[in-house]
Amino acid sequence: MKNIALFFSLLLTSVFGSLMIRSFLYLDFHWKSLRDLAIVALIVYLIIMVVGSSLDKKFNRSIQAFLDGKKESLFDDKKLLRTFGLLLITLLPFLFYLQALALFAAIDFAGYSYFSMADSGQIHIGITIGLVIVLIGTGIAILIGFYFMFFPPRRKTPGIIMNEREQQCLWAISKEIAKEIKTKPINKIIVTSEPGIGVYLEGSIFSTIFGGGKKVLEIGLPALYNLNTTEFKAILSHEYGHFSHRDTQWSVFTYSMGISLINTLRAMPGPKKGSGWSLIRIIMAINPAYWLFLLYTILYFKITNGVSRIREVMADIVAINLYGGKSFASGLMKVATNGMVYNEVIHPMWVSALLEHNLTIAYFSKSMEHFYSETDNKELEELKTKILTMRQTHDIYDSHPALKIRIDYAMKFKDRDVDVKQPMEFSNAWVDLNKIFDDSKIDESPISELFNDWDGINEKIAVLFNHSISHMKPAIPK
Repeated sequence: MKNIALFFSLLLTSVFGSLMIRSFLYLDFHWKSLRDLAIVALIVYLIIMVVGSSLDKKFNRSIQAFLDGKKESLFDDKKLLRTFGLLLITLLPFLFYLQALALFAAIDFAGYSYFSMADSGQIHIGITIGLVIVLIGTGIAILIGFYFMFFPPRRKTPGIIMNEREQQCLWAISKEIAKEIKTKPINKIIVTSEPGIGVYLEGSIFSTIFGGGKKVLEIGLPALYNLNTTEFKAILSHEYGHFSHRDTQWSVFTYSMGISLINTLRAMPGPKKGSGWSLIRIIMAINPAYWLFLLYTILYFKITNGVSRIREVMADIVAINLYGGKSFASGLMKVATNGMVYNEVIHPMWVSALLEHNLTIAYFSKSMEHFYSETDNKELEELKTKILTMRQTHDIYDSHPALKIRIDYAMKFKDRDVDVKQPMEFSNAWVDLNKIFDDSKIDESPISELFNDWDGINEKIAVLFNHSISHMKPAIPK
């Protein structure tokens, strides 16, 4: 039924889209045509919203059923995945339809408003200027959106490329995980000064969407603090799971559309921040094209983030099956903790202190270790607790399930190598942080052993960090 509704949406946008093109060719911008086109847009909008909400609820029920012990598998609904895929495909022609409708609406709004003033014999210069800005600005904004859709900005994260000949151990692990997951190995590994570990495809949108481009693994040095080798492998297998499920190809598609929407909204005449409400500003705020794009943008991120959450769970399952639930949960918790500590505590303190005293850091990991050692254990435990309690459930606009949900279902899987009994009501109980960390000691090898010249890497990352904050100095108030 959902698929039929989506196919009907595609049919509507195709038929009425062709009628709209005909109106542009013959310069026929009657308000009745706009009304009919807007009604079609509303119908398609509602279909997409209802189908997306229904799929998201079904997905959430699937996870909850697993946590409650009512089903054995966490997620295995291929029909749901196919429908979500069709839903994503539906978003693109609907976007093109709305782009044309937005321009149609701007033309009608400007034309009818101007001629109404002309008929009354009272043409106000402020209103006229506002209408011209709305008409021309909307057209330019849509062109900007088209450009960013097909030529989105490429990812440029400063970092150090890990040479395969020099980093044989790291690359061996990479190939080992790729073989286990049955996906092609990574083409490039980069270590950066930013927290987090992730993968993406490097290349043009045309090549990456069809499976081309280079596979890149990006490792943030702050994320590695206190990880052991098995936890690191579990996190890597999650990231590689995105390649095996072709999530990176979908993400290129959604990233391009998202960038297009954001840049269109930024460029389009609409309500702007600032004091005062002149006639020009009021006309710009009324611009119907802006509100059409705003409503679509809200819908777009709700739908695409719903798909993203499913893909994250599927990648989690890959990691859990390979390295066990507790190793993955422990690694996930450590990476999340390191990220929050770095972003909310360490980085702000480093930046202000270093810039104030004209200092630099010489060794990245030792600086993080020093900060952790100087921080009270109670404060760190409170921070870990905050990470789990600030979001017990995910929001519809989150691209990942809530961390607590992920840890809950990870801890319900038994490790392949170590059989540890799970508490029956763990999913409804408070997360025992000590149990997560204590039960995950399969491989205590420090993460530094995976990297050749660990000291040299830390020194180079420190140089990159010092260079990045040097650009912040002019912005620091004196």
